[in-house]
Amino acid sequence: MEKNSSPIIDIASLEIDSLRRIKRPKRFSDATAAAASNETNPFFTNAVFGFPQLPEEPPNRDWDLCRLCVRLPDGRRIQRNFRKSESVQLLWSFCYSQIDESERRKPFKLIQAFPGAYKTLHYGSNTTFDQSGLANSLVSVTWA
Repeated sequence: MEKNSSPIIDIASLEIDSLRRIKRPKRFSDATAAAASNETNPFFTNAVFGFPQLPEEPPNRDWDLCRLCVRLPDGRRIQRNFRKSESVQLLWSFCYSQIDESERRKPFKLIQAFPGAYKTLHYGSNTTFDQSGLANSLVSVTWA
């Protein structure tokens, strides 16, 4: 018996069959495995998601401190000291570490509000806290 199908349909059906056979890993499976293997370090998962490792908070007696207040999506306000010479990207690490574990898969953004306007902070910015003008300000975490 001879098949009456075009070669285009045969190629398409082969591609669909091959796509069905591909076993895709579950989303965030690598991050979950990494977090489970190293539960002693609470900031380990930050590196998995691309955030830099968060160093210890500098003592209050240092002269080059930058104190930030962060308002989280759940309404909490938390404060932390950073060195003025440290990268602003550490702020994302800090915010991520404070967000509830059940909500950590949600993307978030940081907004600095000032009278009459606001500024969205960009993670890709390689500026320091001193250069960014974030010293002693309030930053809000919102869901993207």
